[in-house]
Amino acid sequence: GQVAFASDRSGIPQIYVVNVDGTDIRPITALEGGACQPSWSPDGSQLVFISPCPARAEFHENFYDDSGLYLANADGTGLTALSDTPGGDFDPAWSPDGKRIAFASLRDGRKEIYTLVVDTGAVTRLTTSDGDVENTQPSWSSSGKQIVYTAKRFEAYQVWVMTDTGQVNSQLVHSGQSLWDYLPFWSSDGSTI
Repeated sequence: GQVAFASDRSGIPQIYVVNVDGTDIRPITALEGGACQPSWSPDGSQLVFISPCPARAEFHENFYDDSGLYLANADGTGLTALSDTPGGDFDPAWSPDGKRIAFASLRDGRKEIYTLVVDTGAVTRLTTSDGDVENTQPSWSSSGKQIVYTAKRFEAYQVWVMTDTGQVNSQLVHSGQSLWDYLPFWSSDGSTI
């Protein structure tokens, strides 16, 4: 019954929640560096998000170089840093079973996709690219067995899919140099991206 979103209404982006009927808008973060990119846990009890987030950025900009992943309860209590490795973690997406969070990161020097086990903090790198390839914006299938994501290849943004272990990477939507495909999101029933 709630929507989470980022807003700079206080001067710097923070995470807010609002009831689906538009009532009771309230901030759940007040972080000095700002916060954005919220993603709900499957049971709706927690949010993962990134901070710092000093301003709105376009998806293709390198803006989150210093950001890390944070976890908070839906009411803003229980704030916990999930990232212990500096290097720009962003684009978090919670797995359907609530056990893992997929995210993009610059921690190894380029934009790649990783997963983090919520209970242990263990991080696994899923993509390994070379040249000018970048991978961002992961979204889970309803089964939790696949991840759709955005890949930048040859200066164009494309939608790709892989297994939840980073295997069988393939381009899902074929587009040309003049078209950018990005920000894929898997429907909760798994039938549509």
